[in-house]
Amino acid sequence: MRRLPFDELRVKGGKQPEQILVGGWWRTVENIVDHWREAGRWWEGERPRDFFLVETERGAFIVSKGPERWRIERLVD
Repeated sequence: MRRLPFDELRVKGGKQPEQILVGGWWRTVENIVDHWREAGRWWEGERPRDFFLVETERGAFIVSKGPERWRIERLVD
């Protein structure tokens, strides 16, 4: 896995990711391969995040959703 080199990264979706903006193009999530929850550093006040391993027509990504927003974590090679 490696960090994404793009400046603009966004995710659309409710409880699950539906689309990912990478490199100026929206990619539709075709498959959710895995889902897990991490508690985070709760002792520092960090809230839990849900993580999703998703596949699009142009690659696989790990995205996460916390209480405030979605985040693209990594591109899966």
